[in-house]
Amino acid sequence: MGITAVVIDSREPEWVQNLKFGGVPTTVAALDFGDLHVLCDDDTTLIIERKTADDFLNSLKSDRLMMQSAKCATARLEAQLAFNTMDSVWPYLVISGAFYPGSTGKVITQRGVTGWNWNSVMGALLSIQEMGTAVVFTADNDSYEKTVMLLAARKRKPETQILPPKPPNILGPAHQIIASLPGIGVERLKTVMDYAGGQAGWALVGLTDPDQEYKGIPLSVNRRIRAAMRLKDDERLVIVNQ
Repeated sequence: MGITAVVIDSREPEWVQNLKFGGVPTTVAALDFGDLHVLCDDDTTLIIERKTADDFLNSLKSDRLMMQSAKCATARLEAQLAFNTMDSVWPYLVISGAFYPGSTGKVITQRGVTGWNWNSVMGALLSIQEMGTAVVFTADNDSYEKTVMLLAARKRKPETQILPPKPPNILGPAHQIIASLPGIGVERLKTVMDYAGGQAGWALVGLTDPDQEYKGIPLSVNRRIRAAMRLKDDERLVIVNQ
């Protein structure tokens, strides 16, 4: 098995855009997710997100990497639904360069000791893999092309077609607003939205109503949200049908 064609994201550096991948056809285009879309001769597509070790840590700091990995993993799940197959899309995070724990528990890269805690970084890697994006390390940028070709050549047996234990759930704009309220977050978002029948507007009304109590949402959260929105004691949010 091997590569038949590659689509390279237009934001990738020139050295990546010039890779040949064994002489197969390559195209440069703006990709919505992933840095490479690798078409293989077993009718599968590999979605590759590329990071250097330092890029990886910087992406973790901004939460950008989790969103990128979630989009790649979601593409696999959507393909399963669309084509009724388990093996059409395989997402990978390929990290170029090594990092390892120092004696103080901090992560060390080729640039030296970072401020990152080793256990926190390992937890982030585990979360990425739990959502369905496999993590692969390669020695350096020079090994990147060979690593992608080795991934394409892997045998993808039926018994390896397993669903991720924690499929990603990318929040829409309305859910992001509710999750951003003080004391809510992703952890309490489902509780709130279930009470509100999935309607973000009603969720906001309920969370700011001092006379309404959500099971699992402390009254202190209600007070924090009202304070953040600068609502006076005699003010309420309402939904008006016109």
